[in-house]
Amino acid sequence: MSKRRKKSNNFIITIIVFIFLCVSGYFGTDYFLDTSNNIAKEASANEVQITTSASIENADEVDLNNNKLNTIFFYVGQADCTLIKLNDEVMLIDSGNNSDGKNVVSFLQEKGITQIDYLVGTHADEDHIGGIDDVIKSMEIGTFLIPTVGSGTDYKNAVEAAEEKNIPIEHPTIGDVFIFEEAQFEIMSAMEDEGTSDNNSSLVIELTYNATKYLFMGDAETEVENSRSWNKVNVLKVGHHGSNSSSSTKFLEQVSPQYSIIEVGKNNSYNLPSDKAIQRLEESGTQILRTDRANGEEVGSFWLTSDGNTIDIKKVNINLDGNS
Repeated sequence: MSKRRKKSNNFIITIIVFIFLCVSGYFGTDYFLDTSNNIAKEASANEVQITTSASIENADEVDLNNNKLNTIFFYVGQADCTLIKLNDEVMLIDSGNNSDGKNVVSFLQEKGITQIDYLVGTHADEDHIGGIDDVIKSMEIGTFLIPTVGSGTDYKNAVEAAEEKNIPIEHPTIGDVFIFEEAQFEIMSAMEDEGTSDNNSSLVIELTYNATKYLFMGDAETEVENSRSWNKVNVLKVGHHGSNSSSSTKFLEQVSPQYSIIEVGKNNSYNLPSDKAIQRLEESGTQILRTDRANGEEVGSFWLTSDGNTIDIKKVNINLDGNS
């Protein structure tokens, strides 16, 4: 069963002791001290083996009933929707536009998923939470996570749908941790200052599953990227659909992802992803995957499976875009 814990005030004491031990050499050379932030962190992330398998042309072949961590970055047009499943525990991050919600629900139900432990609306934009009211009305939801900052019809509809079903609504803060067996989800950003933009209020989530790390950026921009130090990760869900306002050079140097996935619509009117953002990603050495070109020039989704030490990536013919 999924569990949740908040970091207590003892966390600060633990960090102080940890820093002292690092400086004294107790931990050897595997860690270094970042004196600019006075925190100790790993000198380098584990380079896990990531393989790419042959494309799956029939979505019926996607079997999520395994003992691995399953992550699907869906094609929902110019929008975001990501499913994470480990055995019977499920997290859904965003749900696409209003027109995509029913397609998302249909796919989940076809795969035998009727309950979502954590439903995450990263922020108030329609292309992230537009379909969430459909998900809430059709599925059993454990907890609905959404930022404090938010306005507009879609934010209101999502909250009202949860309230009507008496679903617990939480506004997580930095350091909150949610656990699925060996998988740990930590909130890395949740800006709620007055005047914070919807994009920068995005709930940013780091997923650690044994030796593997994933980072889901929502639509967070450079302001968020510059707000803290970041861990190295194996897989990055690129912020803001590959906009030039995200994926800064400094940020990419810190997270150093092996693979970067951009959820973006084909021929979208915003001309995303940005050429400049793509250039920075390429210069960082990451492998770029785009849902608007999942199979050559055909749209599609990416299904990642992990045993905690390796990750396998498959291109899948799944299109949940309600406007297709």
